Amino acid sequence: MFNSYLTYRGFEGDLRPMLAQAIPSQDNGDRVLHADGTMDTMYRLREGAHWHDGTALTADDYVFGFEVASDPDMPVVNRQVIALMSDIRAIDNRSLQITWSRPYIFANALAYQDLNPLPRHALETRYRSAKANFTQGDGWTSSYIGTGPFRVESWTPGSKLIARADPSWVLGAAKLDTIEIRFVADPGALLAQLLSGEIDLTNAPAIGVPEALVARDQWVTRGEGYLKTWDTRLHYLEFQYRDVPNRQPAIDDVRVRQALTHAVDRPALAEAVTSGLGSDAEAFMTPQEPLYPVIDRTVTKYPFDPARATTLLAEAGWQPTAGGLLANGQGQTLDAEVAVTVRQQQEATIVADNWKTVGVNSSLNVIPPAREQDREYRASFRTGYVGERTVGPDNFYWTTREIPSPQSRFAELNRGGFSDPEVDRLAAITVSSFDPDDRARATVALHQRMAELAGYLPLMFPVEIILARRTVDGPVGNYGPQPGITWNVFEWQVSQ
Repeated sequence: MFNSYLTYRGFEGDLRPMLAQAIPSQDNGDRVLHADGTMDTMYRLREGAHWHDGTALTADDYVFGFEVASDPDMPVVNRQVIALMSDIRAIDNRSLQITWSRPYIFANALAYQDLNPLPRHALETRYRSAKANFTQGDGWTSSYIGTGPFRVESWTPGSKLIARADPSWVLGAAKLDTIEIRFVADPGALLAQLLSGEIDLTNAPAIGVPEALVARDQWVTRGEGYLKTWDTRLHYLEFQYRDVPNRQPAIDDVRVRQALTHAVDRPALAEAVTSGLGSDAEAFMTPQEPLYPVIDRTVTKYPFDPARATTLLAEAGWQPTAGGLLANGQGQTLDAEVAVTVRQQQEATIVADNWKTVGVNSSLNVIPPAREQDREYRASFRTGYVGERTVGPDNFYWTTREIPSPQSRFAELNRGGFSDPEVDRLAAITVSSFDPDDRARATVALHQRMAELAGYLPLMFPVEIILARRTVDGPVGNYGPQPGITWNVFEWQVSQ
């Protein structure tokens, strides 16, 4: 809503230029592969692209944004794409040249969280002179300067935000003039406002499955609104392979990981969490993807089977004691802590309870909201961590290069430290080969390898939700590589 990107994708996945004049390609000379394995892409900015204060957007704003995003002192969530860039230069005000350390198939599709510009005219002096306080102040809130189709007109903390269309936005003024964004913490109150007509639209995670079902039965059936659902994310449990305090070393045994996977009733978990709107998962790919049938047929599967789990644990040296808990030859119980943030506590509780039924001494560690931004703490879970991520090859983080480290302030997202040379090799092919057949073969082999090793535990595909009045036209949900539902907000409109 408030920021624009070099490119974006339509809901069918077609790539389109936004701030860029055109998509870089070998045919137009803006994507060049070099013999040494490096690559260059040239992005040429649209004439008339500007910041909300009227200042022209320039290539130097991208160079500045790259510098800030690369700075380990800055709280940047995702540096995966930035890390592949070895150099970035402004050729002129509207020409940006990026040099890549290796081929990257999405180098011509830079979008959300890939390479964001920052307004040098407003922020550079502060960054140079007071970096410790750079991310503080109203420049990131009520006085925010972006490049998107809407600008921040007013912001009442804890109450609402008024977004006003920028009439001179680079792709033309949005169809809506004003959007009022309300901050409503209680899903029940949010549902009440929707049913009463006080608001026009809401979506997950602000509103949950129980409220969506009520709206469907009491509101959608009367023709007053509509419900849209889709899959784009995977909920999963990753294991701890790193040497952190009080880690459970039994996780190093693939039989233990396989047993813990067999012990989780994933269909029942998906039913309990989504009331049948979502489904259980076997791999890091949604059922809508073309390759999903191949992967579904070929990966090693771990159906809910407590007896098989018990057998595997016994093979690994874990036998039941008189009290029912498993213990090894030294009398140590199989302690397994499941860490989770508050939002996914229900899933983690079900996983821990399932593990208890096979004799695992499982417990729950709910990360308090105050520590959710503590990346080192979140990466220091003892046994398992229930998380979520958008599905896509560039979001596959279980690689060695994504293992958190103190040097990066634990910014990487492979929190458990899973590492396998073959997985690294295959994952690299899925995002670097320009041969679609090579990418497809590597994708299938990657999922087969991860399943064979039981490197992580896919849990379920949560359901994404939009609830909107029937007069609201335009929201379609998000396409995998671009999270959120407002990617096409400039096309939304309200009919009478």
